[in-house]
This record gives sequence, C-alpha cells and structure tokens, in this order.
Amino acid sequence: MFKAIQLPKMHRVLLIAVLLRFMDSFMIYTEPFVVTGGGPGNSTTFISIELVKIALGQFDLGKAAALSIVYNLIIIIVCWVFYTVMTNAGAERQQTPGSA
Repeated sequence: MFKAIQLPKMHRVLLIAVLLRFMDSFMIYTEPFVVTGGGPGNSTTFISIELVKIALGQFDLGKAAALSIVYNLIIIIVCWVFYTVMTNAGAERQQTPGSA
C-alpha cells in the first residue's frame, strides 16, 4: 500500500527535500575546517574553504567574490539538471502503460 499509493503522492515533496539537501551539501565548511584545517596538503580542502582562505587570508576580495559567483552558478546548474532529470523521470513513470 505504501509503495503503490503513498510514495507516488509524496514524489514531489521528496524531490524538493533531496534537492535542498543536495544544495546544502555544497556549503560544507565547518566540519572539514575544524577537523583537519584543509588536511594534509590539500586532501580535504573544499571550494568553500579555499574561498575563505582567499577572502580572509590573502584579503583578495575581488577574486573571492568572482569565484563565489562561479561556484554559485555551478551549484544552480547542477541543481537545475538534477531537478529536470528527476521531474522527467517521474513524468515518464506516471505515463507508463499498465500503471493504475
């Protein structure tokens, strides 16, 4: 009953929840910085840590702002592709013959 009735009704809500969590995962900063500080070498350096190092460490605000805009555009494009693929997959699943 759950798989046949309730889960298809919750498809849109689950899609938005996964999309928001996916976008939130790009904004990781605190955990790797506190635990490793960028790690041995640059093994755990994320783009967000690098942006903070450029903005506050080197005080190059223009470069950090430009990189953050590019990073934001990458996140928006990836999320748009994810949403489009998931929405089209859901629409195709609903239009399959034999589904009641």
